[in-house]
Amino acid sequence: MPPTDVSFGIHLPVRMLPGVDHQPPSAAQLNDVVDAAKEAGFSAVWITDHIVYMDPWMDCMLLLASIAGRAAQHDLKIATGVVGLPLRHPVAMAQSFATLDVLSGGNLIIGVGEGSTQSDFDALGIPFQERRKMLVDGVVALRALLSGPGASHHGPYYSFDDVTVAPAGLQKPCPPIWLSGWGAPVGLRRVARLGDGWIASAWHSSPEEFQTALGVLNSALESRGRDPDDFPNAVNTMFMYVDADGDRARQVAVPIIERTTRTTFDGEGGHFLVGDYEECKTLLRRWMDAGAKQICVWPVTDAPRQIQMFGEYLLPGL
Repeated sequence: MPPTDVSFGIHLPVRMLPGVDHQPPSAAQLNDVVDAAKEAGFSAVWITDHIVYMDPWMDCMLLLASIAGRAAQHDLKIATGVVGLPLRHPVAMAQSFATLDVLSGGNLIIGVGEGSTQSDFDALGIPFQERRKMLVDGVVALRALLSGPGASHHGPYYSFDDVTVAPAGLQKPCPPIWLSGWGAPVGLRRVARLGDGWIASAWHSSPEEFQTALGVLNSALESRGRDPDDFPNAVNTMFMYVDADGDRARQVAVPIIERTTRTTFDGEGGHFLVGDYEECKTLLRRWMDAGAKQICVWPVTDAPRQIQMFGEYLLPGL
C-alpha cells in the first residue's frame, strides 16, 4: 500500500508514443490498466488532452468514459490532467463533466489548463494568444454551470442565461476543479484564486523547481485566507519504465522518451521515473520531500506489467 501522506495515479495510454504504440488501446486493454492500478495500490486514473498533435492522440473524455464504470467498481478517482478548457465551450464541457461524475460514482477530479500547443487552437480557429484569458472566463462559467440549475454567466468570451446541466454530477456543490501550472508566479496565483487543487508537470519541472513553485502557491493561498495544508496537488506526465536492471530500463525507455519529448533524455533532473527499483524509489522520495501529494506516472510501454512492478517493488518502503 502507498504511504498515507501521498497517493499515486496512473495515466491511461491516450497518446500513441512514437516507436512503441502502433495501435490504439482497446476498451479491454484500458480496463486491464484500471484493474492493474487497483491491485497495485494506485488511487486515481489520469488522462491528458490534445486534439491535433505531433503524435496520434485519442479523445480524452471518451477514454475516461470508457473506464469510468470499472474505476467506480474499484473506488478509484478519475481525473483530467489536464483538459485544455479554451478548446471547448464550457456549457458543452459541463455536460460532459457532469456525466463523468455520475459514471464514476462521484469520483471525478476536473483538471483544466490553458492549453500548450498552438496546433490544437489553429485547427479549431481559436486564438492561441487569448488562451489564458479564456481559461479564467471558462473556469468561472464552468463552476457556475456545475453548481446548480439556472446558471447565467456574462464574461468576455462566454455568455449564457438560465442554463441547467441535467443530470447533475453527484459531488456537491460541484466536482473539484483543479488548475494546471508549470511554475510561473502569475499562473500559481491564478490557481490559488480559481482552483480547488494544483496540477504540476514532472516533464516540465524538477522536484526542486516544484518545491519553489509550491512555496509561491502556498503564499498566494494564505493571502486569500486559504489553508495550504488543505489544498491538494498532483504531479503528472511522469514517464516511467522500471526494471531490476537500471541499464536495461534505460535501454528500453530512453529512445521512447527522447522521441516523445523531442529532447535529449535528462537522467538527473527528476523528470522521468526510469531505472532500477532503488533509483526509482530515490526519485519518488525527492518528489515527496518537495511536497507532492499525488504522483502520476505514465508507463512508456507494457503498462499492466509496469503497474504491477510499481506496486510490488516501489511502493514498499516509501
